Amino acid sequence: SDDLEAETTQLLKSTAEKSGGEYHLASDVSSLTKALTDIVTNIFDRDISFTAPAIAVNAFNRTQHLNDLYVSVFRAADQVHWPGNIKKYTIAEGEVRDKNDLNAVDPDTGFFADSSTNFWSTESTPDGTDVNRGGVANILPDHDRRNLYTNITMGDLTRASNALSTLNLASFTMADFALSGAEGEPDLEDLIDWARGKDVKDADNDPLTENRYAMGDTLHSQPAAVVYGDTSGGYRTVIYTATNDGYLHAVDAKTGVEMWSFVPRELLPNLKEFYFDENADFKTYGLDGDIVPIIGDLNNDGAIEVGTDLVYLVFGMRRGGDNYYMLDVTNSEEPHLKWIKTFPESGQSWSRPTAAKIKINSAAVVSPQQAVLVIGGGYDTTHDSPGHPSGPDLEGAGIYMLDLETGDQLWRVGADSFANLTLPSMTRAIPAQIRVVDMNGDTFADRMYAADLGGQLWRFDITNGQTPANLVAGGVIAQLGAEGMSSPGPEDTRRLYTTPDVALFNDRGQDRRYLSVSIGSGYRAHPLDNSAQDRFFSVRDKDVFNALTQAQYNVYPIVKDADLIEVSGQYGTAIPANGRGWKLTLGPSEKVLSDSRTFDDNIYFVTMEPAVNAADPCQAGVSINRLYRVSVQNGDPVIDYGSPIPVDPVAIDEARVTKLEQGGIAPVPVFLFPSPADPNCTGNDCKPPPPIGCVGVECFDPEFENAPRRTLWVQDGVE
Repeated sequence: SDDLEAETTQLLKSTAEKSGGEYHLASDVSSLTKALTDIVTNIFDRDISFTAPAIAVNAFNRTQHLNDLYVSVFRAADQVHWPGNIKKYTIAEGEVRDKNDLNAVDPDTGFFADSSTNFWSTESTPDGTDVNRGGVANILPDHDRRNLYTNITMGDLTRASNALSTLNLASFTMADFALSGAEGEPDLEDLIDWARGKDVKDADNDPLTENRYAMGDTLHSQPAAVVYGDTSGGYRTVIYTATNDGYLHAVDAKTGVEMWSFVPRELLPNLKEFYFDENADFKTYGLDGDIVPIIGDLNNDGAIEVGTDLVYLVFGMRRGGDNYYMLDVTNSEEPHLKWIKTFPESGQSWSRPTAAKIKINSAAVVSPQQAVLVIGGGYDTTHDSPGHPSGPDLEGAGIYMLDLETGDQLWRVGADSFANLTLPSMTRAIPAQIRVVDMNGDTFADRMYAADLGGQLWRFDITNGQTPANLVAGGVIAQLGAEGMSSPGPEDTRRLYTTPDVALFNDRGQDRRYLSVSIGSGYRAHPLDNSAQDRFFSVRDKDVFNALTQAQYNVYPIVKDADLIEVSGQYGTAIPANGRGWKLTLGPSEKVLSDSRTFDDNIYFVTMEPAVNAADPCQAGVSINRLYRVSVQNGDPVIDYGSPIPVDPVAIDEARVTKLEQGGIAPVPVFLFPSPADPNCTGNDCKPPPPIGCVGVECFDPEFENAPRRTLWVQDGVE
């Protein structure tokens, strides 16, 4: 009856108002579906997520950062295109400040305050949490003046033949963009104009054809800030960021205006999908990997000079594909594509490249600095399916060294006999960055650590100057998941998606040095999966400076999960001299999805606990993030001096944790060393502020008192 419907409506309305929610009426399956879709879409429209901020190193004092933060923000959507943006803020007095020198972060959400205005905003009202307002996306150059390139030919991207422009139509075919000429498709000219930012589809329903202001999301890609110093003491900062729409953007950090963008030819077919922007059940990926800058001031004059120095960018596609790309941006206005590489045994290019100097006795070495890139084999999509794979991974189980200049493979480890180092037990994909270490301080790398999706930790020793066949020895040092078990259960299937966190420390109880190799487990591909019992591990490597032979690795006493001392609920745990390390068992739904950082003998890491029935873990507000701060020695909570030591196990575990306000999947903790507020300071006024730590834009005081100081010295007689 009408009265019953009115009562029902009133009940729904009052319930929604009291709970801070919304109410919708549905009389059949169709209207119910629409109501649920509207609810989800409304959630998408409100929420904001971001990657770890990019920070530029002070060009004149490498112990300090410049105080500007460049934050990539994005919003999850139920369509092909997820909107993204880059916004600029600054660090002052331990907090993130906006254009008006106000705290830019809402302490109740861990995200930007609604009242905040980023430095690049040209609007009269705050842009706050709105991804689509303020920032780079809203001041993109006019479509007819935009510098947009692709790679019809290698080398100079600014040459006319590489222009993604209707003036260069002769260089393209319909097939390049997956166009078939079917009814409803754009023609080639319209799609290129649309890609340049022209409002070809008249999205704003007016008779004018003006700019379409839009950028894609940076779901996994962290931007990079590169400082170009000049010989006069000035400098220019350029922000490089990649998006899943397939663009690599170069942005002037002072103005926020895009200088140029690059869309790899391999991703041109994706532009049609973004043009139609239909509802999508699965995420569309393009350039999804971190931007890694490699900067060489080769004449040590504090400036970046074309022809003398180098600035390269290397990045993978992550979920977008298998390729790695290298751009030469020594001249920030004239990018050159140096190489594109993929390899038969590699998987999706998830592994963030690590640049290092390694002496390899091989005619294939081209880099005059003997510089290489070290990358993990990548991701095998077999791990998109829950459970421990019954057979070996077909892709990604290996590690590569590539020549910096050519991208050619110089060395590889894998299970097959064609690898330079054949290790039959290397059967699981390695998607994370490889930790490369110089143990003796001679500028050449001599140690590597890696983690795989079977829950294993690997160590390698490099003997510089050897041929590829004799260059490296290595093997498994720890099995912390299902690999190595005869019949693992779901609770044992712990995957290591993150990079080993390696730190040298003194165990004060034993007066002995160790290397801690710390890492947390978590199913990054399925953050809502709670079948495994995840943990944070800190394995002790006792062979700090001793290089091991392959014969020693072949009989290495592999650390097992059971060999590590459980510290959950414990305080003051003693790790004996023959102890292999410690582990901290997390809550039933907690997992580690980003790298840890060891800072001042404390390990900082973030866990994520998905909310019950959460539909999308990438959404802000649908999970609980916790920042852990524990002692590298034994996992103890770090207690403030003079505070009572908790004795109750629950209180001990709570003392390790600070609950973060931000939802979604929180990024890796970063530590910033700000420069003095006055760049023209003299004397004691130049003492830098204390360092701060941040998870996203939610910052904290690491209570680090040993602030770096500028030190000058002269050293003679050293070759």
